[in-house]
Amino acid sequence: IKLHASEILSAILQHEDYSGQTNNGLCKLSSLPKYSSAFDDDDPDRKPAASSKEGENGTKQNTIDGMEILLLAIAAYRKQDPQVEVDCEFLENVFDALAASLLREDNVADFVDAEGIELMLRCLRQKVHAGGGALKVLNFALSGASSSANVNRTACETFVSAGGLKVIFPLYMSRKSAIPCPAACSEGGSNLAKKGGKNGSSSSKRAKRAAQARKRWLVEIERNSINVMYALTRHISQDSKYDAHARLLVKFVEEECEKCDRTIELCLKYDEKARIAEYQYFRSDAAEEAEQLGVDIELAALDAKLRGGGDLFHRTCAILSFACVFSKRCHGHVRDQLKMKGSGITVIKEGLTEFAALLANGHQKSQIERLIAEI
Repeated sequence: IKLHASEILSAILQHEDYSGQTNNGLCKLSSLPKYSSAFDDDDPDRKPAASSKEGENGTKQNTIDGMEILLLAIAAYRKQDPQVEVDCEFLENVFDALAASLLREDNVADFVDAEGIELMLRCLRQKVHAGGGALKVLNFALSGASSSANVNRTACETFVSAGGLKVIFPLYMSRKSAIPCPAACSEGGSNLAKKGGKNGSSSSKRAKRAAQARKRWLVEIERNSINVMYALTRHISQDSKYDAHARLLVKFVEEECEKCDRTIELCLKYDEKARIAEYQYFRSDAAEEAEQLGVDIELAALDAKLRGGGDLFHRTCAILSFACVFSKRCHGHVRDQLKMKGSGITVIKEGLTEFAALLANGHQKSQIERLIAEI
């Protein structure tokens, strides 16, 4: 029952109509209306639930804190992995539901107030199965989907204050010792994931599927760590609390700018992947069919390029430009390293220019345009 309930909740919160509702009681997870039934009055012995919350005006309201319920469900696995596949699926559904709810900024504020960021960081520090979902939730909490960035700025500052930089940078650097391990009951964490079958037996096919699942796990870790890093460079400014800007910038400077080296590696990697994806689309049957149907081929190719790695290429360009603009040492190091690889600062400017062209007018686009001018 618990698994089915988590699947339904995840589906509801991921529905496109959820984030657009403003007057529905379901929107704000921390104050959900309690379930009521026409049969409640027929039970004279029914007692009021003890979970009623104290309202802002001092009166009791019949509400349930859905945010707290989701965090408590995750907290049970902050130190240990799920032991059976059903529990593993339940946990993943809870993470999906929580991440989807954070598309609304009021839920992000409640998530921060409920110390959700601290819980996600604890899951990552323990390197348990929950760490994968925790990194995804942090991506949604810090990135934001609304035009107002105030709540996401607060979330990023809280992340830095809670020691999040010590957690995210080893993941960003792809340190094996820092990457959360999938549970043994999951396909990507089974022993088969470490084996590769060379014959046509069923066990070899299962081993290949397990190896592919583990690869997808690692790809998601890298993708989410890049998105979290971009969110930090986007929302943290020089007047942020907890000296967050200086603490973030010094990470790129220390250890002979090794974080800049990693960002250059990721930037060039995803630039190549994006170009290959675009090229392959133009040569595919899908492009011919789209042309016959009158579809804009250039637009379709751009979509393929972004899905193939262009989106992450844009974000790594923005991360590099953050380091270069605010640190002369990083700027010189990045310029020299790109030159050694047969490239230059131009590749960053081109990536940022393409990124800005895709964004709607607003704070994010203005920020990218400033980086283009200053780099």
